Amino acid sequence: MFVGLQGAGKTTTCTKYAYYHQKKGYKPALVCADTFRAGAFDQLKQNATKSKIPYYGSYTGSDPVKIAVEGVDRFKKENCDLIIVDTSGRHKQQASLFEEMRQISEATKPDLVIFVMDSSIGQTAFEQARAFKQTVSVGAVIITKMDGHAKGGGTLSAVTATKSPVIFIGTGEHMDEFEVFDAKPFVSRLLGNGDMSGFVNKLQEVVPKDQQPELLEMLSHGKFTLRIMYDQFQNMLNMGPLKEVFSMLPGMRAEMMPEGHEKESQAKIKRYMTMMDSMTNEELDSSNPKVFNESRIMRIARGSGRIVTEVMEMLEEYKRLTTMWGKVKGLKNLEKGNMSALSRNKNSQQLNKVLPAQMLKQIGGMSGLQSLMKQMGSGKDLMGMFGGRDE
Repeated sequence: MFVGLQGAGKTTTCTKYAYYHQKKGYKPALVCADTFRAGAFDQLKQNATKSKIPYYGSYTGSDPVKIAVEGVDRFKKENCDLIIVDTSGRHKQQASLFEEMRQISEATKPDLVIFVMDSSIGQTAFEQARAFKQTVSVGAVIITKMDGHAKGGGTLSAVTATKSPVIFIGTGEHMDEFEVFDAKPFVSRLLGNGDMSGFVNKLQEVVPKDQQPELLEMLSHGKFTLRIMYDQFQNMLNMGPLKEVFSMLPGMRAEMMPEGHEKESQAKIKRYMTMMDSMTNEELDSSNPKVFNESRIMRIARGSGRIVTEVMEMLEEYKRLTTMWGKVKGLKNLEKGNMSALSRNKNSQQLNKVLPAQMLKQIGGMSGLQSLMKQMGSGKDLMGMFGGRDE
């Protein structure tokens, strides 16, 4: 049974959850018990039809409890092994919403209640999650809209309020933009360190195997030349949504890839690559930006058909990326979980800035936060807190 406020992406998440398990060999089914929102059944029906998942709902029925029971009973008879009930949401927490949820829960007796939370709700996450937990037995959390500007700091509050693990995160509107939650990359992104392991995994999907050892060696040493930048731009264009790729890199923020402007960003990368096509081998293989004097910049502009200011903009981007890759070397210990006292202190200060005040108070202020970061060093306690697996 899925619960949450209206606008959190609950109906879409229900279908994503069903689609994910369908690919794993399960036989899922969807029941729309949302009679409050106009178009809720149409949305679920559309998503389910596209994903070839059986569904049940009613255009005329007004009793969500009756619809939920009918749907569950029907799919049990059809031997579906995963029946998902989508409940109503509201724009805000209301007594009628919680009473309806309680009645549906009592009537259908779900094995798991999943709280769906918008990643951008911030400091209201704790109270919201706690209110749902007090009404129904929330056993898991799914965070949606992680493809936007929000880092999802409210996730920590939701986990604390419900005492339930985060199991999935939604990273886009498409059915396959749905990931099993992994605590370490999530916290790393929250701290502004990016998700290097996720980034490397994505690179491995598109980089030829014979080039991978050299690339990973380069990543671990923080070495960065224009030729490497060219190659990685080429790889990025093959890695899917650039916004998602950039969010994995330390120092890269979603603001760099504004909503609806991905084509412009891809065009910019292609322009940069055209300029680099006009460079000499010496220029491409140098890791010293000072090699580019005025005459070289003018020559590159003429050769690529661009203007001087665009070449200078590209070189500024290279300097910024060089600085960013320099941080990669220092992230190795963090990824392995061997966090020194110094780095724990630094990261706890960063996390202090993004945590909701109430959440910080609950874990005992800065001292409690530093203790949490110490636990993060081993990885096990942190993974348990978020419901992840220690592999």
